[in-house]
Amino acid sequence: MKRSSVAPCGLICDLCYAFQRPKNRCEGCNSSGNKTSYCGKCRIKQCNEKADEYELCNKCAKYPCRIIKNLDKRYCLKYGESAIANLDLIKEKGIRAFIRDRKKEWKCPHCGTLLCVHKTMCQNCGRCKDMGR
Repeated sequence: MKRSSVAPCGLICDLCYAFQRPKNRCEGCNSSGNKTSYCGKCRIKQCNEKADEYELCNKCAKYPCRIIKNLDKRYCLKYGESAIANLDLIKEKGIRAFIRDRKKEWKCPHCGTLLCVHKTMCQNCGRCKDMGR
């Protein structure tokens, strides 16, 4: 996980199934390479309010906007991950500390592989995610 792994919305591309899958892999929101069709046309990434497409949404005067709130609600309900909480933590702690902490939190306690936000089981060892959520 590195700085470029954090999408403008605050979600972490490394935790995405499309990023982790072996075939037709998405290279992440901040990559110029292969992206899923959904990520390729992302309204958050292409938002005109940002100084550039890589700027995090927490720097915007309209943060959190309706689009971020809707994404946050969906990810909180379906996956237990909050884009808004991530962006707030980045603002509070800084990007390096945020990434360091998230690496620890999303590491499989059984085999050490990075977990996937979209799956309930570790894709490497097949054991349940047990992250205290």
